[in-house]
Amino acid sequence: MIGKKQIAEPLDGLSQYVRRVVLAELPAWQLLVLAAATGFIWAASIFDWNFIIGRSAFWQFPKGTISGSEYDMAQVLVGYLYYVQSSWHLPLFNVSQLGTPTGTNVIFMDVVPVVALLGKLIHSITARAINIYGAYLFLCFSLPGVMMMLVLIAARVRYALAAVIAAIFSNSMPALLWQWGHIALMAQFIVIGALALYLFSLNNQAWHRVLIIWITYLIIAYFTNAYLFVMVGVVWLCTILQRRLNGYATTREVLGIGALTVALVMTSIILGGLFGGGTAPPFGRGYGVYSMNLLSPFVPQESGIFSRTGGIIDATGGQYEGFNYLGIGLLIASLFVLPKEVSWLGQNVRRHISLLIAFVGLTAFAISNHVFAGHFLLLDLPIPPYVYWTLGIFRSGGRFFWLIGYAQIAVALVLGFRRAQPVVVLCLMVAAILQLFDIQPLREQIIASIAAGPETYELKRDELEGMLVRARHVEVVPSFNCAEDIKDELLKEKIRRANMELMLTAARMNVPTNTVFTGRQSFITLKDVLPAPSQAPEILKSRRTVYCRQEMSRARSGARSGELLVLLSGWPRQVDVAAGVTCSPLAWARYCERLNK
Repeated sequence: MIGKKQIAEPLDGLSQYVRRVVLAELPAWQLLVLAAATGFIWAASIFDWNFIIGRSAFWQFPKGTISGSEYDMAQVLVGYLYYVQSSWHLPLFNVSQLGTPTGTNVIFMDVVPVVALLGKLIHSITARAINIYGAYLFLCFSLPGVMMMLVLIAARVRYALAAVIAAIFSNSMPALLWQWGHIALMAQFIVIGALALYLFSLNNQAWHRVLIIWITYLIIAYFTNAYLFVMVGVVWLCTILQRRLNGYATTREVLGIGALTVALVMTSIILGGLFGGGTAPPFGRGYGVYSMNLLSPFVPQESGIFSRTGGIIDATGGQYEGFNYLGIGLLIASLFVLPKEVSWLGQNVRRHISLLIAFVGLTAFAISNHVFAGHFLLLDLPIPPYVYWTLGIFRSGGRFFWLIGYAQIAVALVLGFRRAQPVVVLCLMVAAILQLFDIQPLREQIIASIAAGPETYELKRDELEGMLVRARHVEVVPSFNCAEDIKDELLKEKIRRANMELMLTAARMNVPTNTVFTGRQSFITLKDVLPAPSQAPEILKSRRTVYCRQEMSRARSGARSGELLVLLSGWPRQVDVAAGVTCSPLAWARYCERLNK
């Protein structure tokens, strides 16, 4: 008979082998390479080579999948093309050729300034305006796992399988895939990197080198996207406060470091032109509409596993911006480590109190003053008008939960790998695989949008190019801003689409134009709101009306020599245009030029 000892020995050997494979440890650089390789494979499953190098038909008129982003990707490309072909000057991102006669700061067009700067350098060397957004987006879908691996390294997790699982969870975050259409918001890996810097800062009592990285990182975050910058800034503030609370720094050191960092970052912001060149911080409406529903992180939405759950939970008509479903895989992993997480929080709450308070605050901001659970309004807190308009700077408050979502990935993985049990690790791997199945609808939407290419054009591209090749300036009436006042919704959309087509063609040919589409209009600032907060909507409407009347007046005066006047409505009529200006058909629109030069 076979003894128990004889049976136990092979089983013990198999157990040890499984343990060595599942819990293989690697040096930090190899872990980062493994996470990067996993990310590259994932991104390559979404983007083809022509997309990456900017030659795909998709880039003729790029369009995303998230609601409300019909023109957002095209807007980015317009601002980028005008910027890279402009001269170097200060403020860095003001472009006089776009939105004439005042010009435009392309930061407000979400061009991702760091990408635009690189494109401008390439143009300065090669004299070619090369679209590098395809490569940028490829990296946005590859790097979250690398940044999450840095978080795990800072938490002293060095397992090879952790790198793969971290890459799967981070690169396939539903909130990342859902935002397809907002190019600047694709760089969510920056938020994860801030969490890594936070841990490295607390683990290093002499943190002068980390401080330099922090300052550089904050500047890069600002020149990527304002929302991401605020999230990174919150983590930075928590870092210096927590170092003081943990006894790593004196109050004087914290104040000195804070002042130095703010001064350097503000200098960069001013050089970028936020407070100059006719631009101003944009205030507006919408906070509380683009919020996060209480059920959003937990209820399956756009799920590949629970396909019958339907679309997203949206009680306000804008909560698509607060889509923060964590994914069934991450939810299972979180439940699996929940007892450990509760215990860990009890033991470490003081060590991370500033960040935990920030998480609560960001979650509250994301939920907003209109608290919905599904379609039930649980709480409606009134806020003063001037506060409402100030919060409108970041009206899509639901996005601020991203930081908490990525932090939950880190917590689940760190606690799951902490005791190095093969069963726990394998369960995390299964959860990661389930996550991949769950996000397939979101992934397929992105692939389909790229494959579909541009839609039917309102204006023929070859006609536009032939018309603009002889123009020194193109004046569009109504411009994108003034089309907002058109009552007929179908006509409004035709005119808006035609505006974007004109902008894209003019940008490729570097022909100055008056029309521009930005994410925020600077018709109103805090200075306007504070004296009479309740009158802010009327002020905004009045200033837009004045602007549009000036636009119509310029059109009636007629095109100057070398200028094209493109009329996308019946006004002004031919008889109202100055003598010597002749109009010709352009699809359903008209273009006018002065023939007697």
